[in-house]
Amino acid sequence: MRRDSFLGGALILALAGLISRMLGAIYRIPLSRLIGDEGIGLFQMAYPIYTIILVFSTVGVPVALSKLVSEKLAKQDRHGASRVFTLSMWILGLAGLVFSLVFVGGAGLASRAMGNPKAYYSMVAIAPAVLVVSIMSGYRGFFQGIQQMRPTAISQIVEQIVRVITMFFLAYWFLPWGVEYAAAGATFGAVTGALAGLVYLYLVYLGTLPSYYRLPDSGSPGVEKASEIISRVLYLSIPISLAGVVMPVMQLVDAVLVPGRLQQLGFSQAEATALFGQLTGMALPVVALPTIITDALAVSLVPVISEALALNNQALVRSRAATSIRVTMLITLPAVVGMYLLATELSDLLYGAPEAGIPLATLSAGALFLSLQRTTSGILQGMGETNIPVKNLLFGAAWKFGLTWVFTGSAAWGVKGAALATVIGFLLASSLNLLAVLTRLGPILHLGDMVFKPTISVVIMALSVKASYLFFVKETASSHLATLGAVGVGAMAYGLVLLIIGGLTTADFELIPRVGAPLGQFLRRIGLLRE
Repeated sequence: MRRDSFLGGALILALAGLISRMLGAIYRIPLSRLIGDEGIGLFQMAYPIYTIILVFSTVGVPVALSKLVSEKLAKQDRHGASRVFTLSMWILGLAGLVFSLVFVGGAGLASRAMGNPKAYYSMVAIAPAVLVVSIMSGYRGFFQGIQQMRPTAISQIVEQIVRVITMFFLAYWFLPWGVEYAAAGATFGAVTGALAGLVYLYLVYLGTLPSYYRLPDSGSPGVEKASEIISRVLYLSIPISLAGVVMPVMQLVDAVLVPGRLQQLGFSQAEATALFGQLTGMALPVVALPTIITDALAVSLVPVISEALALNNQALVRSRAATSIRVTMLITLPAVVGMYLLATELSDLLYGAPEAGIPLATLSAGALFLSLQRTTSGILQGMGETNIPVKNLLFGAAWKFGLTWVFTGSAAWGVKGAALATVIGFLLASSLNLLAVLTRLGPILHLGDMVFKPTISVVIMALSVKASYLFFVKETASSHLATLGAVGVGAMAYGLVLLIIGGLTTADFELIPRVGAPLGQFLRRIGLLRE
């Protein structure tokens, strides 16, 4: 049975995540034109509740499933892996059904609590997606467990495409009946999209079974009781679920805390809301872009770390953990510097709001710490230490809330204080995660490869970015074109310096599927890549 390589699987998931996010960002513009501000408001009221309920309905089971399936197969216990999958699907199906019904039953109360009973229709429309996505997540966990990332990646794209098509068709269809029905039609796209993704995964699952059943099976039926398997799944998954709730709660608290503290500084309600929008709606999405890759890396890490541990291969565990942290550093360091140097220019290019560059510059360092937090969480989850990342994230969140209150209420900081508090919160969480990894695996970090060489490359990149921006803005008289040109020059400078000083090796390129090996051979021939 063909498996994706460690970094190859992460790259596949990252590309799918990027495509899905692009589709998710693009649809909002025409949808807002179709159903208007009120319709978008009703649409948005359903999603935060849906997201939180979905976290509870899946209870982190897909991650636990991928870990346990990988572990069983590494021990040549295919029967045990199948039992883990079957029992996990029962958990997901029952939880999804219960929470879907709870969502429907509580939609009226929730819509009234939000101050708009019209949101009821959007909440009821999206409720079935909880059940469908819960089941779909089980298939994704299974494929990740057998280290096949393509089905998950393709299902994400299929889900998003069908979702967007349904969204516009039903919104247009129901618009004459009223904006609340049009918004409900748009939210129902989550249901049809999830169904499409589920059907695709099920068909691939059926096609995978023949090769799956040819895997070695030395396990004895009934060795591990069903209750023991369920206990293991829940033990691993519940902390992951709690960690999934922390982020939405942090956003919810910020929505109350930041505008309130800004108003206490003397800003009007409209001004405070606008500043909060620049922070969370403009700066934060840019900072989160590198996590598309690190999230994919974390998903790939869980089964490969579990497999190496099951085989009692500590050297492989250390190697994969070190590689993932190094890749995270290589990707996020230039992103941090680029966002800091071009904060105003990027905000103007993306949003036509250069003032959003103020919180973006402060928040930019958060890209490194947020990415490291995700990567190290994947390592610890693969090791079965699922409670550690959630404890560390809660610790970081507690500090973030306290510092947000202090810094945002300071006239010297204002909205920059909220950004700084977020950076410090993720700095603490990622540092504690990294300490936990090093405590368990020993000194796996090679400072030359992970810090010094990327730092040298980033410094030269920074000089290139500043010089090229000034050159392009003089030649083109366009800040937008100059920003794009500076980003391109900076990326090329960073990559070139990394190659020259040996920050990238032949082994790195061989980890990239298909194009990596030929590209590495070409770079060796022209003298840019060392062995």
